[in-house]
Amino acid sequence: MKKLVSILLTLMLVFGLCSFASADDYVKLTWVNGNSPAPIDNDMVLEELNKITREKLGCEVEIIYMSSDEVTTSIQAGEVYDMYFTCSWYNNFNVNVSNGIFANLWGKIQEVTPDLWATMPENIWNLARSTDGGLYAIPVKKDYAPMNFIVYDAQIAKDAGIEVPEAIDSWDELTPYLQAVKAAMDANPELGQYPVNVGGSPAGMDSSFDFIDRTPLIGVNFGTTEVVNVFQHEPFVERCRTMKKWRDMGLVNPDAATLTEDAISGKLHQIGFVQAWNDYDYTPSRGFWVEMTKYSGPFVNTDGVQGAMTGLSVTLEDNPERFDLVLKYQELVNTNKEYRDILAYGVPGVHFNYRDVTDDAGNVLGQCVVRTELGSSNYSPWRFSQGNYAINSVEGSEQTLDGTYPKPVLDQWDKYFAECETAPESKISGFTFNSIEPIDFTSQYAEISAIKDEYLNNIKCGSVEDTDAAIAEMVAKMEAAGLNDIIAEAQRQLDEFLANK
Repeated sequence: MKKLVSILLTLMLVFGLCSFASADDYVKLTWVNGNSPAPIDNDMVLEELNKITREKLGCEVEIIYMSSDEVTTSIQAGEVYDMYFTCSWYNNFNVNVSNGIFANLWGKIQEVTPDLWATMPENIWNLARSTDGGLYAIPVKKDYAPMNFIVYDAQIAKDAGIEVPEAIDSWDELTPYLQAVKAAMDANPELGQYPVNVGGSPAGMDSSFDFIDRTPLIGVNFGTTEVVNVFQHEPFVERCRTMKKWRDMGLVNPDAATLTEDAISGKLHQIGFVQAWNDYDYTPSRGFWVEMTKYSGPFVNTDGVQGAMTGLSVTLEDNPERFDLVLKYQELVNTNKEYRDILAYGVPGVHFNYRDVTDDAGNVLGQCVVRTELGSSNYSPWRFSQGNYAINSVEGSEQTLDGTYPKPVLDQWDKYFAECETAPESKISGFTFNSIEPIDFTSQYAEISAIKDEYLNNIKCGSVEDTDAAIAEMVAKMEAAGLNDIIAEAQRQLDEFLANK
C-alpha cells in the first residue's frame, strides 16, 4: 500500500506536467522498453515516431531504456511511467502483478481498442491472464509458441561436407560440425577463435522447460502438472553436460560464464542460440550465410505468451482519459505498419530502405527492409519488446536480394501462426504463481538469486569440474534457502487452479 501511495503522489506531479495545455501542446506518454543503454539515434527516431502520434493521437511518447535492475529500482523508489516492458526475466511480471504495479486491462482492451484485441486469438489473450482472471499486460504478437534453434555458418558446413539436419534431438549431434568450425577458425583466425562463443550462457537452453517462475527456476516438464525445479528437466541437463564436453574439447570460450551477451561479437562465425521460427533468416544481421537447426518446440504455454509483454501502470486506473489514450497508443503500435517499421528499424532513408523482393523471373513478390550501415550501428533496439512483431517488414540484405544467399521469405509469419494452431498446449496454461500472497517469499527469492549468480552460468557454460555434482550442490543450497517451500506453495496454487478451471 505504501508503494502505491508513493506511486500515486509521483503521478500527480507527472499528470500536472503532461496535461492538455493548448492546441500546440501534446500529452507526453512514457514507455520503459528494453535494456540500456538507449540506441545512439533514439532521439532522432522518437521525433519521427512522434510525427505520427501527434497527428493520430495528439500525444508524444518518450521511450526510456533501462536494465532490469534499473527498472526494478525505479519502481521501488515510487517512480511512475505509463508503460513497461515486462516478462519473466526482465522487470518480473509475476512480481509486479503480486505487488499491484500493473493495471487490469481485461474488458477495457475489448471496449476501448477492439482493433488491438483483434490482432491475436482469444486463447493467446487468455494465456496472458493471471490466475485471478485479470489481464495485467499486453502480450507481444511474436513467436509466442516457442521454437528454439541453433544458428550456424552454412558455408563452413558445405565446405566440410557436413549436412546439418533441420532439427536435432541432442546438442551433441553438432559436435562434428563444431570441430569443422574450429579447424576453419584455426586456418582463418578472422572467422573467430571458438565455435561456441557465448557471454553469460547460451540463450534459451532451458526454454523447453514449462516454467512457472524463472527466479526460483520452477515449473513442470511439458505435458505434466508436477512442480519441479529446472534441473529435473533432462533435456536441459543434457545440454549442460554437452557444454561441459565442448568446453573440454576447446570448442567454448573459457571466459563464457564471466562475460555478458553484449561482449560477444555477432559478426564472428560461432554458432548462435536463438528463439525464432522457421524461415526467419539471421543472414542479414550476421553478415554471412547462416542456416538454423531446431532443437525444441513449438509448444503453447503461459511462459511463451508472457515472454514479452507491455504492462500499464496501475495509476492509470485513476485517470480514465489518460488510460484510454495509452491503450489507443498501444493499439497504434500493434496495428500501424509504418509506425512499427520505424520503431523497429529507425528512420526510412537513414537507418533502412525498402527494397523489392523478386522471383527468378523478376516478378515483384513484395518488399523487405535493408538496413544501412548507420542503422546497424546506431539503432538496433529489442524488436521483441516493442509490440506486434508480425506486422514488421521482413529484413533482407543485398546478398539475399541479389541471389548470393536465399531470398527473404515474406510469408514466414503466416506459416508460423498456422503452425501455432496445431502446436501442443501446456497442461498448466493460464496459471500464474503468486509469490507474495498468502506466503511472502521475497527473502527466499533474494537468497536463491544469489545462489544462481554463484552457480548457474558456470553450469550452463561447462565451467565446472563435474556438471552433475555442481547441479547437486546448487540445488542443495537452493533447498536450504527455501526452494522446497516455494515448490510446495506453487503446487498448492496450481492444484487449486486446475480444480477450479
